[in-house]
Amino acid sequence: MTKIYLVLGIVMLSLIALAPLVNAGSSCCSVGNWEATAQTFLSDADAGGQTTIHDHAQSEDNNASIAAEKPSQRSDAFPNGEALMPMKSVSSSHLVLDISNDDSNNLSHIKNALHLPMQSLLDVNGALKTEDELAMLLGEAGVSQKDSVVLYGSPESSGEAELVFWALSYLGQADVKVLDGTFKDWKAAGLPVESSENKRPAMEYKPAVKSELLADYEYVKSGQAQIIDVRPFVEFGKGRIPGSIAFDPSNVIKGDKIKTGTDLGTVFSRPDKEKPIVVYSDDYSRSALVWYALQLMGYEASIYTWEDWKAHKSGDAVNETTSDTGNKTSTAGEDAVGSKYTKLGTT
Repeated sequence: MTKIYLVLGIVMLSLIALAPLVNAGSSCCSVGNWEATAQTFLSDADAGGQTTIHDHAQSEDNNASIAAEKPSQRSDAFPNGEALMPMKSVSSSHLVLDISNDDSNNLSHIKNALHLPMQSLLDVNGALKTEDELAMLLGEAGVSQKDSVVLYGSPESSGEAELVFWALSYLGQADVKVLDGTFKDWKAAGLPVESSENKRPAMEYKPAVKSELLADYEYVKSGQAQIIDVRPFVEFGKGRIPGSIAFDPSNVIKGDKIKTGTDLGTVFSRPDKEKPIVVYSDDYSRSALVWYALQLMGYEASIYTWEDWKAHKSGDAVNETTSDTGNKTSTAGEDAVGSKYTKLGTT
């Protein structure tokens, strides 16, 4: 009997000693848990090799929150960012227009791009061509109203692509964007280029003019809009439209690109977003550059010319009247040169 108890005791002690090994083996064989832990381990390793093991679902939620906070591309940061085309979003379905005025297109350009110099939109006096002339120009180049147009120009000439963008928008082109980057940026990104000349069959271009994008004299003098003068400041000091605000177009660009939405929000912090804006100059490129920046930020804006104001001002001078006291009465076109001016947008 003593021997039986001794044997049973030895068996029980053996079972107790083996129990931790059995449990350990059971844990090792839990394959599903190990894979989940391994994935978390690998995804959480930082540059220094340190790791943090945590719940995988929580990690995905955190990553999603970070992605939502950071726009995937610059255009997402503007209220009206669809007017700006990310380089890597351009495809063969887009009609790319190189609007540079120099001969750089003959050397190299974006693959399949057509060359339509910005200067071709202006007449010999530097004035914008008529609607019919612009429509004929586009039609002869093979541009259709149905095309999804992407514009880029010379990085040394700010405002060229923006002017063509304005002109096409004015003619009613439904889908037109400015490339977010220069040709140099395009090549650096390894995107396709070529040097051969591209042509398209001519077609009829029928404009659907948006007259609200081009202000006229009566509207400007009515006081319905905020007036921004983008001529050189020395010219602003010599004479300007009464009540206008001086603005330097260089304040909307940084390097070769339009500034970020955050920066433009600071630049345009003073104008009232609920009231339309008229941008004027004696240079269409300067006006178009600022107008385009306002478009990106969601402002209602149009373009006007200093030449048109001066022409009407000269005509109004003939109609000046004299009051009963013999003093000359100011006309609507008379410039308030002696008034206090405001300068806008310096950063």
